[in-house]
Amino acid sequence: MFTLRQFLVLNLHFSSAFIVTVTKFTLHVPPSRPTTPTILLSLYWPPPRKTYRFRIANVGIAWSINFRIQNHQMVVVETEGSYTNQITLDSLDVHVGQSYSVLVTANQEAADYYIVASPKLSNATDNSSLVGRAVLHYDNSTTTPNGPLPKGPDPFDLDFSLNQAKSIRWNLTAGAARPNPQGTFNVSNVTLSQTFILQGSIININGVPRYTLNNVSYTTPDTPLKLADNFINGSDVYNLDEFPVNSSNPVAVDGTFVATGNHKGWLEIVFKNDLNVMDSWHLDGFGFYVVGFGHGKWTPELRSTYNLYDPVVRSTAQVYPGRWTAVYAYLDNPGMWNLRSQHLKNWYLGQELYVRVYDADPDPAKERPPPENLLFCGKVDPPPPLPPSPPPPPTPNPIPAPPPRTSSALAPKIAW
Repeated sequence: MFTLRQFLVLNLHFSSAFIVTVTKFTLHVPPSRPTTPTILLSLYWPPPRKTYRFRIANVGIAWSINFRIQNHQMVVVETEGSYTNQITLDSLDVHVGQSYSVLVTANQEAADYYIVASPKLSNATDNSSLVGRAVLHYDNSTTTPNGPLPKGPDPFDLDFSLNQAKSIRWNLTAGAARPNPQGTFNVSNVTLSQTFILQGSIININGVPRYTLNNVSYTTPDTPLKLADNFINGSDVYNLDEFPVNSSNPVAVDGTFVATGNHKGWLEIVFKNDLNVMDSWHLDGFGFYVVGFGHGKWTPELRSTYNLYDPVVRSTAQVYPGRWTAVYAYLDNPGMWNLRSQHLKNWYLGQELYVRVYDADPDPAKERPPPENLLFCGKVDPPPPLPPSPPPPPTPNPIPAPPPRTSSALAPKIAW
């Protein structure tokens, strides 16, 4: 018999907090130790020893983290809905907005082991509030964790993190949904219809620091874009196709810009990071096929370095300082979609863009009509109220019934 009791791992002092969950088990905090975050493995010796799935997500707003469990290796099996080729790691980099599933086997001596999440690109010490700490406790352990926290990779070693990212590939033989039949899908034979080259940076605009894409900082309008798109064709709300998708604007500007994405076309996006910190990017409505990483200037010739056979499909892609990341997206989902930095400060200060994917063919309809209780605001006024229904015609007065006949009138007359 083998059971597991799972406690939440959450260090509230960790600025870029992380969550670890183990499937099929309930959360329980022991009343005797209410402030101690712990995962408790209840083991009944002797072996067999079981393997558990851990779900790791970086739900922070700024820091990439390195996650590790003392004396335990992790087998990466999934990321953001895609099965991956199974690789064994001592530690795993998880960037803002990303998540992974790893398998961990409880194969060590009964003891307590440290669980650590430490920030990347930081000199944080073991005692820093930026370092998330927890304990993996075997149920029959009588030994508390001792010694220093398990050492992770050099937090400034970008090559280590980059090589690990390149090793995470899509498992084409696992039984998961994919665009083409099982085991046959790759993007080596697709035809690109568009390329966006997006360079992230920070600059002052009108004396205020703003984050930009291609020297353009996004400004949120008073009228929601989808509302404007549906009812006034975007008039006086956003600028369609004025965003420089392949080069930087010569002068830094801010405004509401929307780029067109070709419906059912393959879009290549090259994210370039001029900052000295990590960044990560997300496009609503679509998955990214992460096909390439590199440093320095991106050129079309570098497409020869792409992994087009088994690129992992994920919702969020990281971009390393001074480097670039290339992704493909298949735009089969009409709508007005937000492309943004997942770092909250960058996003809030303008590092985003909207992509409008439109299909003019009304048959079949690609989007549902607006709901009847839709709220209107900004430049879109609600439609005029319907005219009142005409009053119903007056009811005619009923015709009075004839008076009843008396009994005398009904009696037969006798002639004498």
